[in-house]
Amino acid sequence: MTIDRAVYQEALRSDGEAIAAAGRRDIGAEVPSCPGWTMHKLLAHVGRVYRSVGRHVGERATEMIPADEIPRPPEGDAIVEWFEEGHEFVQEALDGADPDEAVWSWAGQNTMAFYFRRMAHETAVHRWDAEAAFGAPGPIDSDLGADGVSELYEVVLPFAVANWDMTLPDASLHLHRTDGDGEWLLVNDGGRIKMCFEHAKGDAAVRASGTDLLLLVWERIGLDGPGVETFGDADAARAWFALSR
Repeated sequence: MTIDRAVYQEALRSDGEAIAAAGRRDIGAEVPSCPGWTMHKLLAHVGRVYRSVGRHVGERATEMIPADEIPRPPEGDAIVEWFEEGHEFVQEALDGADPDEAVWSWAGQNTMAFYFRRMAHETAVHRWDAEAAFGAPGPIDSDLGADGVSELYEVVLPFAVANWDMTLPDASLHLHRTDGDGEWLLVNDGGRIKMCFEHAKGDAAVRASGTDLLLLVWERIGLDGPGVETFGDADAARAWFALSR
């Protein structure tokens, strides 16, 4: 599935605004889906990501900008405005970027296209977190959710496996989207993730909407959620999802 740049940018805009709105409600509220986090910490984390990405994109950086050059967040209620400034900063940087332009990224995908996609998914999942702190969060667009599943297993986790001490499950997992196109087979291929977009039998299988699959693979919901069907080795599915911690 191909997602248009404009869809990523609109998701970044609207979900970022929703995060700020949640922050204005109570910066001290606990975020249940991110244990140990308050709304202040969520705003600080995402706002700092925005500033880092905005600098890399805006400066067309071909090497990593050191983390100590990225501004630290303020304490107290000022965090909301600080977050909004970072949100505006990264949007303006991406607005002026060509997806094919070269830029450094931690994932080794060194074009602007990486950041359009990553910022949309970073913001969508944390918007869900922010709203969940105050009740039932709004859904993530199903097509965007399905793309986020692919991004996790194509980009994010392969980088993590290559650079950190991570052990992949031995059992395979098949994911099946129920409200549109999307099937994924995940296999441990000698300690690396092999992902195929195909209908195939895995040791475990999970069926859900694109929205819920994204929330499952990022461990925001569990297999007992409404609309989630599990077949085979449920522990294997949980082990694959736990990789995103």
